[in-house]
Amino acid sequence: MVLVSLFVIDGSYVWLEHPARWELAAALLGFAAILGLQLSHSFPSLAPWSPRYRYATWVVQGLLTYLPILAFGVGWGGMTEFLTASAVLVFPSAIGWPLFCLGAVGDSLVFMHYGTGWETGAYAVIEAVLIPLIVIGLSRMSDMIVKLYRSREELSRLAVASERLRFARDLHDVLGFSLSAISLKCELAYRLLADAPAKAHEELGGVLRTSRKALADVRSVSRGYREMSLSGEADAAVSMLSAAGIRTSLNIDDSALPARVDTVLATVLREGLTNMLRHSKAEQCEIRAERRDGSAVLTLANDGIGRSRIPKSGARNGLTALDSRVQELGGTLSHGSDGHGWFRLEAAVPLPAQAEGEPDAGCVGASGTGGPDRPVLAPRGLGHPDIVPRAASAIACAVLVGYFLAYAEIALAYHPTFGHGLAVELCLSATLVIQLAISFQWRFAWAAHRPWVLRHGALAALLLLQFVPPLFLGQTWVGLPGFVAGAALLTLPAAAAWPLLAAVTAACGVELYAAGNAAWDITWQCAYTVTCALVVFGLSRMAQLASELHCSRTEIARLAVTTERLRFARDLHDLLGFSLSAITLKCELVRRLAPAKPVQAQAELTEVLGIARQALADVRTVAEGRQRMSLTAEAENATAMLAGVGIRATVDTDCGELPGEVETVLATTLREGLTNMLRHSKAAHCRITVERTTAGVRLVLVNDGVEGCADAGLDSKVNGGSGIGNLTTRVNAVNGRLEAGARADGWFELKAEVELLATAA
Repeated sequence: MVLVSLFVIDGSYVWLEHPARWELAAALLGFAAILGLQLSHSFPSLAPWSPRYRYATWVVQGLLTYLPILAFGVGWGGMTEFLTASAVLVFPSAIGWPLFCLGAVGDSLVFMHYGTGWETGAYAVIEAVLIPLIVIGLSRMSDMIVKLYRSREELSRLAVASERLRFARDLHDVLGFSLSAISLKCELAYRLLADAPAKAHEELGGVLRTSRKALADVRSVSRGYREMSLSGEADAAVSMLSAAGIRTSLNIDDSALPARVDTVLATVLREGLTNMLRHSKAEQCEIRAERRDGSAVLTLANDGIGRSRIPKSGARNGLTALDSRVQELGGTLSHGSDGHGWFRLEAAVPLPAQAEGEPDAGCVGASGTGGPDRPVLAPRGLGHPDIVPRAASAIACAVLVGYFLAYAEIALAYHPTFGHGLAVELCLSATLVIQLAISFQWRFAWAAHRPWVLRHGALAALLLLQFVPPLFLGQTWVGLPGFVAGAALLTLPAAAAWPLLAAVTAACGVELYAAGNAAWDITWQCAYTVTCALVVFGLSRMAQLASELHCSRTEIARLAVTTERLRFARDLHDLLGFSLSAITLKCELVRRLAPAKPVQAQAELTEVLGIARQALADVRTVAEGRQRMSLTAEAENATAMLAGVGIRATVDTDCGELPGEVETVLATTLREGLTNMLRHSKAAHCRITVERTTAGVRLVLVNDGVEGCADAGLDSKVNGGSGIGNLTTRVNAVNGRLEAGARADGWFELKAEVELLATAA
């Protein structure tokens, strides 16, 4: 819009010369050709030519710019400004900026050759620099924002790739050895069953210990990759302490904390409560989190100091580990008696400046961390981290100053007296300062407290500076109406901004008419006001967007890593938890069968080996982030596993072909449902059904283990456990719903329904 409006304004000078029709037609063709070339230079994606062709198009634009001046005179002179801008957009900086200077000189010489007086020459010099800067600013800033957006995506990709490598290392260290040991020991036990059953029994005991430890490691690693929050831990603490019969007082500051501080304080709260429940007989507990002297302070107190159950050596070890984590963030951890029979644990962690309610100048909301323990680093090859927002702000500032100089020269062209001239320049300077404050208010931390006061107050001041001075300065005051209209676009909602822009433009036209200006001057000034408003709005918004995109890169990367960690935790729990539980159950069965039924025991060991190999494959699947599961295969594995542990199963999974993502989710649901059933119930019968419905597909897993369950809280545990919580997230992601609970007939039911049409859409 700005480019076209600038072309229309500059092209209208040719029309004012009243050329012959054929000359006017030729001029229109020339304008259209230059506009097309300029658009291809400003937005290379419109014409993705190689650089050498772009150099040629710049030469063609130069010929179309200067040759018609011989026929049309100064009316064609405005085209030189676009050629000057294209020099920087087409050529490398080492060539482009010298050509920019030469173009500005050529533009100024053309106007001074055809103009009269020093005022025309001064205005020509300002316009020769200002218009090219506007074109360069809008063109380059849009390109910079696109590249910055892509670099943000690249940063997220690299951060996730780095996190996956760490996953692979952790899985190898934690589970690789355990699964390999299970496979080797099972093979050895298989060979020993016939000839040395006692030795085989011993090896199976080692397999059981290894599998139980691996299962505990899976749960530990899975929990470790979940982001912790102080508020979430506090809510969980209240429920847990209430169930334990401990009266709890909770007072938590709801304001957001930096991710690392939030995680460390949540860890302190969790460990402190664990120590309290393990080592004391508290009856009352107080949990308080507040901001104090630039720090986030967590206080955990209980009245169990005089009713200790065991010595505190284990507690001290845990508190020592917490102390090191708090000290990493420059904080302190203190604990001990308060002299009134209460034990107090207090952690104080200093907050970064922007976390204390003062947004960082230009980087509001940026986190800058890759999670609780690691920073997210910018990928190589992206250049200096601040160059894009700084360049965008510099271009916008230069254009605003250029407009100020242009209007200042227009005011002096009226030859005011010294006093009037000084007053005009002071009012223009005040207008410039206020406009800079509006355009760059996002860079000032103090403006974040009451931004609406600054915006509306500054707009009101601009309106006063635009329409009050003419009462005293007369026609020597033109003002900066484009700044007023641009400020309206920046500060007001669209429904109010555009009418105000039209009103300001019309009022300026009336003001110029009352001062005796010609109709063409009034028309030109009104068009220039609208163009100036669009430029002010566009450059200011693009500078802000460039800064926000730059500052959000690390936050986007942190969120991408967090999402990947949650994905990893879900997959680790869902895939490997089932396999290791099955290995444990089958090894226990083999130990019972070995003395009396060695052949059947060998068959069960063969299945254990298969499960262990599948678990190793699942480790690679989780680490690489690729996961595709077969519902049919899971049902077959479930049938064999349930038969091996003595549970009668009825399975019907004839539902036809399913979308890959839906099939994976249902297979995961089946696996996790069986894991929970084996872990939390004493089922004798199980029924697995997968069937098509009118809108999609339904998976139902039921068992009769509710009444015989040793854990009375089965319903709440299943609904509230991490496994079912993961499944709920997965099923919701494919537009489904998950239900779990005891039925009226005494059976427990887990049901997942997915709408296939909505998923496909």
